[in-house]
Amino acid sequence: MINPVLANGYRAASMTLLALETLPCGCVAGIYQARPTVVEVEFVEAKGPHCVFSRHRTGHVTRLGVPESMVADTGEPLV
Repeated sequence: MINPVLANGYRAASMTLLALETLPCGCVAGIYQARPTVVEVEFVEAKGPHCVFSRHRTGHVTRLGVPESMVADTGEPLV
């Protein structure tokens, strides 16, 4: 996959789809890994027809962080 170079000279991160999940409210969330890092990003892909959460908008980030497998027992990230 080719990363486009932005106007400021930085490259945009590639996003690799890891999973799709249906949330209890009916929305669909996509979990992506931002390459070349191990950071995971969860976006709302589709809003459920009966969802009452105003923050659930298509394209809205709902979670950002490192995967649970990369977190020590103390809660500190290993990376």
